Amino acid sequence: MKKILFLTVAAVAAICAVTQADEPIVAATIRADGSTNTWTQADLQAALGLMNRMYWRDQGTDAGRQKWHGERIGEYLLPTGVTNANGAAQMIVVQLYQDGFVATNRMVRYRKRIRQDPEAAAKAAAEAKRRADEARAAWESANLPPDLAALRAAQRIAGETNEVTVIVGPGGQ
Repeated sequence: MKKILFLTVAAVAAICAVTQADEPIVAATIRADGSTNTWTQADLQAALGLMNRMYWRDQGTDAGRQKWHGERIGEYLLPTGVTNANGAAQMIVVQLYQDGFVATNRMVRYRKRIRQDPEAAAKAAAEAKRRADEARAAWESANLPPDLAALRAAQRIAGETNEVTVIVGPGGQ
């Protein structure tokens, strides 16, 4: 164990000696064990970049915000006064932390259930199918051999053709 520790310290010292020869030392800090840690400009930039990325990654969760700013001391819902077409009121969640940091997140609270019009849903589904069919036809004409593309186009047209038989008889039957 002592040999591994000695070799690690020797390797770090050698790296520091090489770094010190190439770049000037701009800062020095004291480690937990009392030894001195020296920093070059490149070391500081790399460390600050790592800290910055870690901070913004942690701000995405409540636990991460508590790690950087202390316990959450309050949470409030504030209405924005804006509602969308579905009748949903937009709200803002305001979270207060011990060091005075304030996090805000938009949220939507629905006042009533959204009921979708069946005709509008059928129209939207038909439009989506039409767009998908057009995209498939364009891809087939651009990427398939001409004979095969013509055959697929004929199949598509045959699939869209509807044949309806109407029988008219006495009594409206």
